Amino acid sequence: MPDLDVDIEELSIGGDGVAHVGGRRIFVPYTLPDERVQVRLRGEARDDATAMLLSVLRPSPHRIAPRCRHFGPTAEPGVGPCGGCSWQHIAYPEQLRLKTQLVARLVRAAIHDAPSPLPMLAATAVGDPWGFRQKLHFVFGAAEGNSRTPVLAMGHYVRGSKRVVPVQECPVHDPRGNALAFAVRDRYLRNRVTAADGRGPRVLSGVAIRAACHTRELMATIIVSDGSDRRLRTATREVMAAEPDVSFHLNLHPERDALVFGRQTRKLRGTDRMREQVAGASFLISPTAFFQTNVAAAELLVGLVLAAVPAKSRVLDLYAGAGLFALPLARAGHTVVAVEESRAATDDGEASARLNRVSPSQCRFITRRVETAMTALPAADVVVLDPPREGCTPEVIAGVFGRLRPAVGIYVSCNPDTLAADLRAIAGHGYAVRSIQPVDMFPHTPHIEAVAVVTR
Repeated sequence: MPDLDVDIEELSIGGDGVAHVGGRRIFVPYTLPDERVQVRLRGEARDDATAMLLSVLRPSPHRIAPRCRHFGPTAEPGVGPCGGCSWQHIAYPEQLRLKTQLVARLVRAAIHDAPSPLPMLAATAVGDPWGFRQKLHFVFGAAEGNSRTPVLAMGHYVRGSKRVVPVQECPVHDPRGNALAFAVRDRYLRNRVTAADGRGPRVLSGVAIRAACHTRELMATIIVSDGSDRRLRTATREVMAAEPDVSFHLNLHPERDALVFGRQTRKLRGTDRMREQVAGASFLISPTAFFQTNVAAAELLVGLVLAAVPAKSRVLDLYAGAGLFALPLARAGHTVVAVEESRAATDDGEASARLNRVSPSQCRFITRRVETAMTALPAADVVVLDPPREGCTPEVIAGVFGRLRPAVGIYVSCNPDTLAADLRAIAGHGYAVRSIQPVDMFPHTPHIEAVAVVTR
C-alpha cells in the first residue's frame, strides 16, 4: 500500500492520533489533533491499523521539539526510539488540556449528566514538568560492541517490544536517581557483567532506584537472574564502596516474565525500608513494594481525598497499598480500616503507622483481597477505592454501593476508561457524581490519574 497523507482528528485512549481512511481508523503515534501527516501503514490490516509517522505536513501550533534525544521518531540514530514517553512532542499546557478533554469525553459517554471534570492539576511547575519520577526502573540488555561482542546496555524497552534501547539520559527521572543508576551501569560494564537476555551467563535484569522527595535517602535494588556470578559480586562491592550513603538490596528474579521483581530480596547494606513523607505522614517503603512514583502528585491525590471526607468519619480504604490514604486520614482524626492483599504492603503500612504513632484502633490493616473481604467489612461513612487499572469488579461495586451504602464514595483512578465504566455502575446504585478532578501523575505520557467523589 502506498504512503498516505491523513488528517489527525482526535486522540485515542492510548494517546495516539486517530485518522479515518475508507471507514477504517488509523492510529498514528507522535501526532496531534488538527495535524496533517504522511504515514505508512504497518502490515496489511483490513480493519483498524497502526501507521508509522513519516513526516508532519501541517503541524499543530502545540507541537514542540522533544527534550530527550531518545524520544520517538526524532531519536538520534542508533540511540532510540525509547518507549518510555509518548507525548514529549506536545507542549505541556496542551498535554493538560488534552487529558482533561479525554476524561470528559469518556465520562460523558458513560453518564450523560455527570459534571465536567475540573482542569487537570499539574504536580510540577507548568513550564518545568521534568525530574518528577522518584521511582526509577532501568532494564539491562545485550548490545553489540565494536568487536561484535555483546556488551551490557541499560535503558528502556522500545515501544511494544522487549528490545532494550541503551539510554544516555532520562529527563523525567529524579536527577539523583539517574546519577546512581548510571554509576551502577558503568561499574557493571567495567567488570563485564552480562545481561539476563544476552549470550553467556544470564545475570543482570534491571535496577530499581527510589530517591526520596522529602528526605535525602536513596535505595537501589539490583535485579538479577543469578546472584552467584563472581563478576556481579565484585562489581556490586565496588559500587557500594563508591556510594556509601545508599541502601542496596539484591532481588532474585530468574523467571522470564513481565514482572519487575522476583520473590526473594536480600538486603546488602543500609536500611530495610526507605523513609518518605506525604501530606505530613511518614512512610516506610520496602525495596519491592509499590509506592507512588511521583510523590508531588501523590500529595495532590491525598489532599483531594482528605478534603472530601467529613470530620470524624468512619472510613474504609480499599486497595489500600501501604496506607497512602489511610495514614493521613487517621492522622486527621478519622477511624480507618485499610484492606490490601499484598502482605509486603500491609507490613509497610503497619510499620509506618507505628512510626507515626497511629494506634491500630485508629488505623487497622487487613491483608486480604478486597473481593473476599467484602462480606466481613464494617459499616462506614466513607469508602475510598483505589483499584488497579482494571477497575473494580462488579462484586466490589455491588458490595460497597449496594450493601454498605456509604454517604460518600471516593474513587481514585489510574485509568479513565475503567473510571467511566465504574462510575456508571455506581450511579446505578443510586449515587450521583459530584466532582471529578484529574491529576497529572506522569507528564509526557497519556496516563491519567483522577479523583471522583460520589454521594448517595
